[in-house]
Amino acid sequence: MRLRELLGLIAAGMLVPLTATPAGAQLTVHVLDPAPRQSNLVVVPTLEDALALVRAARQRGETQPATIVLDGDFYAISKPLEIDGALVGPGLTIEAAPTRTPLISGARLIGAWAEAADGSWRTTIDQVRDGSWWFEELFINGEPATRARHPDGGFARVVAPAPDNRTGFSFDPAELSPALIDTRSEVVFVHDWSISRVMIGAVDAPGSTLTTTHPIGCKAPHFAITNFEPNPRYFIEGSPLLVNAPGEWALDQATGGLTYMPRPGESIGSLHAVAPVAPALLIARGTPDAPIRNLTLRGIRFAHTSWPKPSYGYAEGQAAFYEQRDTEGSDGTRDAVPSAIDLTWAEGCTIDRCTIEQVGGTGVWIGEGSRNCTITDTVVRECGANGVMLGEAAGRVVNGRPWWQNAPAQAASGNTLRYSLIERCGRRFFGAVGVWVGLAAGTTIANCEIRDLPYTGVSIGWRWDETPTPCAGNVVENCHIHHVMQTLSDGGGIYTLGLQPGTVLRGNAIHDIARNTGRAPSNGMFLDQGTTGIVIEGNTFWAIDMTPIRWHWSYKNTVRNNTFVLREGQEVFQFNRATADDIAYEANQELPAAGGADPGAALEGLRFGPREP
Repeated sequence: MRLRELLGLIAAGMLVPLTATPAGAQLTVHVLDPAPRQSNLVVVPTLEDALALVRAARQRGETQPATIVLDGDFYAISKPLEIDGALVGPGLTIEAAPTRTPLISGARLIGAWAEAADGSWRTTIDQVRDGSWWFEELFINGEPATRARHPDGGFARVVAPAPDNRTGFSFDPAELSPALIDTRSEVVFVHDWSISRVMIGAVDAPGSTLTTTHPIGCKAPHFAITNFEPNPRYFIEGSPLLVNAPGEWALDQATGGLTYMPRPGESIGSLHAVAPVAPALLIARGTPDAPIRNLTLRGIRFAHTSWPKPSYGYAEGQAAFYEQRDTEGSDGTRDAVPSAIDLTWAEGCTIDRCTIEQVGGTGVWIGEGSRNCTITDTVVRECGANGVMLGEAAGRVVNGRPWWQNAPAQAASGNTLRYSLIERCGRRFFGAVGVWVGLAAGTTIANCEIRDLPYTGVSIGWRWDETPTPCAGNVVENCHIHHVMQTLSDGGGIYTLGLQPGTVLRGNAIHDIARNTGRAPSNGMFLDQGTTGIVIEGNTFWAIDMTPIRWHWSYKNTVRNNTFVLREGQEVFQFNRATADDIAYEANQELPAAGGADPGAALEGLRFGPREP
């Protein structure tokens, strides 16, 4: 809202202006709703106006904590709310009014639908046609729709790679008809623990081959098409030619045409369709010298952000870190898919009783330099990439060297994720994880339920050897981790990397980890390269198709007081390049799955996920 309009509302008596607040008094701003207001409340029509009024008060020298109360139900934004230390001051709370659950949405409503002869519903979006908007997710009546793909819900198999093993392959026309392939689709290619998304450049129908516009896989040799399997999995996605199943949709960039095939029971007259436009919802960034302190987000739903894949394609290394490229190729640099809520250099900040859902990238990232921040009683679901990220990777540079070498004291530390539900993440970038902890110290993940993921539940560490880093003293305890590793392989309920003195994995219930169809095993826990100094104690494992614990090039670790429910002939451990002599194995129970053991007893008396409202 422009200042002139805001002043007009104040003059009309619809809003109350913010005047100087008495020293020590709480500064409170309400965001307008249609209900009658008390005349003594400070009321504004938008979130942006509320932030502007608080900022103005700070500039006048007012230093008391501030609260922004969301009295409405819906707030649409097209760009992220940006918060810095000067705005927060000694503290800023943005919270739902009592009895409200407001939604902050970065989506745009899509209308003017018409039914086509084939039963699909169609509309044209001018902003797509003129190149000012593009989206790769669509939500119909509050639920994610399926971007059109083939095969529906499954995979095809590469017959043979192109000569360079990177930029194309031959396909079986019985699995993928050439009539369904055009340059409006991308190839979604499955590596062991990650994926690539690359546009189709050309199709040779008689030869049953397709060529991609950019290389499949990261620069490293092991991401070549046939490195992991001779006939790896893939599907194609995105073209209007593929819209043939209820709930599928596709967008044509050249014409702006959007096609949707309705689900049973849906009516074109009551259709509510939205697509994301905002790249993020809230960005709170401090600095090493001026961190953000005491920012609280409470009782709010956040949804709908846009992160289309890069024009050069998406080549995922691990955990939704993707490789940067240009026309000359790649230098090997990898960045994480960005988050809807991003906190950096934050201290004592809180996300409480919130929901973050249906976002194109990661849900929440409490990143570099952040300390003693807490996420509690929160739901993170239906994210395109990771659910929650805590800490940072190794790439930031301080005085010419990686930060963790020159400035290890800057590590994120003391952050907590507790009593939260993380589910159905990695919807677009299957190598994503539920909870990622990088080179961080003193992180606690406790009493969370983590489920329904294509890859790993919790990943801790970001160094592939025993080099000392700030990664230490992290705890994952009393969590319920299940039905993960549903698409990819070479991961587990919990996955670790590197030297981590003082890290403890304790009291977790891990179950229903399927074998899946990839090359490498999936496990209850996968202790990957360099894992050293970890204690695994008091956990219960059951319904693990492979071994409960797998060791790969790991070193001295302790396993004690755990319960392993095993099928006949199943081993507790699998060793790759690790040796059994490096594992201290103490006071563990091994119970037969066929013997009537009740592993569910491990869940009794524990609360997982958010409390009831």
